[in-house]
Amino acid sequence: MQQNNNLTYSDAIEQVMLNNGYFAPLKLIYKNIWKYKDRKNIRGLTPEKTIQERVQRDKQRFTRIGLGVYALTKYLDKLPKIVPPKTESDKRERLHAKIQGMLIEIGNSRDEVEDTYTNDKNWIFDNKTLGSLATLSDVPMFTYENIINETVRYFDVIWFNKRKFPLKIFEVEHSTNFRNAFVKFVELQDFRTIFCCVSFENREEKFRKELDKCAFKVLNDKCEFATYEQVENDYNLAISKRYL
Repeated sequence: MQQNNNLTYSDAIEQVMLNNGYFAPLKLIYKNIWKYKDRKNIRGLTPEKTIQERVQRDKQRFTRIGLGVYALTKYLDKLPKIVPPKTESDKRERLHAKIQGMLIEIGNSRDEVEDTYTNDKNWIFDNKTLGSLATLSDVPMFTYENIINETVRYFDVIWFNKRKFPLKIFEVEHSTNFRNAFVKFVELQDFRTIFCCVSFENREEKFRKELDKCAFKVLNDKCEFATYEQVENDYNLAISKRYL
């Protein structure tokens, strides 16, 4: 069935959201709206600004639910519900999902980031599934297939640049010794990629000790440590700047 590509901006935005679980980040709307509108017929030079204007002003139709993330107001009740954690494992998973969700939304808000990806697509952050927050469902084939399938696709969060190469890769390390993350990072040592482990502030010393081992020396200038608090602060700062 041929899709209607003559829809208004608002109607086309709604179609993108309907096909993405009733919400979508702006970066995904920018990419997918042209499935429902003929770009050749667009006279304005700044369609992205028009899209922003539509989702921000039409509050009856669209509701902001995150950093550059909007949902269909009439379907807010259909967004995934967060179940209160019952065990310590549930709490760890909830924190993991929260940090990953923030990292995806931060990436989507940055000009130098073209696409975002996560392996944990079904996890939920603030009533949003991570897979629907990310702009990619699969990893671009930027290197050998075995490296993509055995390593890259399992990273927590990846920011890709405009050439579809990994700009920055994040692993959220709640309680492990960081070695598994470093082993995966080493697989991509030949790329101009920044690697980042995110954890509690009191685990930075452990991170530094592991990184200093001979096996991981190649990562010394490419690997960073960030705390959960830093990610949350960056997220809240980005929101405050965007919606002043």
